Amino acid sequence: MEETLNVLKDVKLVIDSAVILVEHPGDGASKRKKVIRIVEDFIKKNGIAFPFPSSMVEWFIGEAIDFMVGWINDNLWKKEKGKNK
Repeated sequence: MEETLNVLKDVKLVIDSAVILVEHPGDGASKRKKVIRIVEDFIKKNGIAFPFPSSMVEWFIGEAIDFMVGWINDNLWKKEKGKNK
């Protein structure tokens, strides 16, 4: 189980990196698909097989993407008072 948690942490790091890599204004659905493709390629190329259903992996990836995008929006794209960055 500890190994699975470590692999999930690695996948989360790939998700975070991919979100930053594809970031640009607008086109959210397309960026999300690119991130998912990057993560799926990472999982496939590293022969990762999780001991739970693929629907749980898909849920984890989606939630992790949403979390990272939210964090970026709140912390990197902050708006100064009266100004847009």
